[in-house]
Amino acid sequence: MKQINERVQLPDATTHFLVHPLDLESARRPFLWSWVLGIIGSPQVFAAVAALTWVLSNNFVVPFISAGATLLFANLASAWFRREAWSNIPGKRRDTDRQLKGLSLLAAVLQALALAAAVMMLILWFANHAVSPEVVAFATGTVTALTLVMAIDVVVTAVRTRSGTAAMAPAVNLLAVAAVSWWGFLIIAGRTGPLNVSTFIAGAVVLLVVWGLWLAWSLWQRRRIGGGGAGGSKAAPAV
Repeated sequence: MKQINERVQLPDATTHFLVHPLDLESARRPFLWSWVLGIIGSPQVFAAVAALTWVLSNNFVVPFISAGATLLFANLASAWFRREAWSNIPGKRRDTDRQLKGLSLLAAVLQALALAAAVMMLILWFANHAVSPEVVAFATGTVTALTLVMAIDVVVTAVRTRSGTAAMAPAVNLLAVAAVSWWGFLIIAGRTGPLNVSTFIAGAVVLLVVWGLWLAWSLWQRRRIGGGGAGGSKAAPAV
């Protein structure tokens, strides 16, 4: 019988049955590329790109086109690299439940820094320009929804994992957004009068829709990996 060679030499199944892409040299690079692109394709960076392009373009439409394109293409590329990394490992040996606390915390810090910097730039722009109440109401609704979703994420993560360490990553994001938002409200408070409720709600809904789509996409990709589905190159049968 002709012997089938493995695409990648896996660790001995008797001592190291479950394998993660970080355990394999050939899978480590695409997995890390997926991690980087996943940060770029996160809702936090979506809000950061929208805020930055808003300041640069002084336009209400361009920010959402640019931020939406960034979110879409970054997530598509991230998914391709993720499937490529996991395709090195047969489905039954995939360690999909491994907790990468260091990478998760680093991702949270990078997302928080990007979002905080962009929001600060947006607030300073508001402070030095005549801004309509509708723009302020929309931005306030978006930031409020973002803070609420992050707070829920902290609670859900803590309850699901029963670990304060696991909840630290979403907590970092929450604290950064809450601190910058509070500072912003102090700067622009009273400059535009009462906020329009319908515009405030519209800003919140846009952010919630983006976050919901991102969450559904992330869960679908996770189930594909856990179920053994793989794109890119396929792993050869193990022997």
